[in-house]
Parts: sequence; C-alpha cells; structure tokens
Amino acid sequence: MKVVYLKITEKIRNRINNNQYMVGSFLPSEKKLALENHTCVSTVRKALLPLVKEKIIQPLQGKGYLVIKKINYKNRPLAGFHKVMENAGEKNVINLVTQFEVIAATTEIADKLAIQTGEPVYSIERLRLLNEIPILLETSFLSVRLFPNLSICHLEVSKFKYIREECNITICDGYRTFLPLLADEYVSKLLQVPIAHPLLEMKTIVFSIDNQPIEISKQILVTERYNTQHYFKA
Repeated sequence: MKVVYLKITEKIRNRINNNQYMVGSFLPSEKKLALENHTCVSTVRKALLPLVKEKIIQPLQGKGYLVIKKINYKNRPLAGFHKVMENAGEKNVINLVTQFEVIAATTEIADKLAIQTGEPVYSIERLRLLNEIPILLETSFLSVRLFPNLSICHLEVSKFKYIREECNITICDGYRTFLPLLADEYVSKLLQVPIAHPLLEMKTIVFSIDNQPIEISKQILVTERYNTQHYFKA
C-alpha cells in the first residue's frame, strides 16, 4: 500500500495542476486536510514538505501554505538505465557494482519503502559507465523480503529486468526530484570530475502496480556526459 503521506502529496499536486488550488491562493488548513484524508496533522505536514522543497507551495506564518507555481507534466513510462541505453543504440555500457550489502532499514528508509524500521534492506551503489567513461553514480535501497534472490549478477545487467521478469512485479509509476549538486571528494573520484564540479542529483521512489514502494534511489549525473529527457505537457 502506498505510504499515506505520499498519497496526500500526489492528491494536492494534482489539484494544483488541475487549478483546483489556484496559484496565488492558499491551501485548506492542515486541520481540514487531515480531516479530509482521515489522518493526523503531522502526516499532512509531512505530505506538504516535498511541495515546499519543490517550491510549489510556500508556508507563511499565521496564514498557511500559499500556492506559488504548478508543474503539470506527464513523464514517459519508467525505464531503467539499461533500457534507456539499449533504446539509444549504445552497446558499450557497464554497470559496476561498488557496494552490495544488507543493512537494517533506518526510519527514513523504512518509511519510504513502507516497511518496518530495522527490516533488512539491500544497500546498493553502482557506477554506470558508457564507453568506459563514468556518467552517473547510483545509490539505491530495496527490501530483502520483496527481492530475496537479488544478486550482483542481476545488478550488473538490469535491476528493473530482474524485478519484472524474475519477480513478476509490474513497475507502475514513480516520483522523481531533481536538484543541483556540487561534487564532493568521494563523488569526484568515482565520476572523475573536479571537486565542486556541478552535477545533477535525481531522487526516485518507484512503485509497483499495487502501489507498493519497491525502490528508493539517488542518481548523481554528469550532465555533459549523459542527459535524460522528459515530456512536459503545457
């Protein structure tokens, strides 16, 4: 089941995009949103936080949340890196697994994956290379319970292919957040860029067709070496 606060975030985002909540107007109060969604005020606040970070709404003390912009878009179906490169006709692609271990889920990870804190999760880091040149660094977390047979061999080919074909899980949709980032010493070494080099960070939560969060990931991209395209509806 999709995490409650994410469902509320999605609902509010859609209402803003559909002009139900107009730019320049205030959202209903936290209390009203909590009553409407049969939840508590703290969950509503958590749901509003991503919209604040994306600068779609702005909290004003004593007044509430002001709608300051809308983002009305429809992405193409989610595709993994392997599929994107395959569709682009690229052959010399390497997925280098630099970390693969099982850890206890922190509260933050557990909340996003809709599992229990302390439950085993895979902690994965992969360096993606095209023509032997590093183009992105990916960190991801998946539930061991959902994917008990996940191995380095799967990760060296295609994680999404394993999920779809071996686990028979249909990947339905996801949320992506894009942020600018400057390379620190660790990232600069792996991606072979100078320290403080401008990069793009893409955070993703992927859901199955039954609204189960199945993966959270963070990708750091060298934009001059690799770009991703999204279709935006005006």
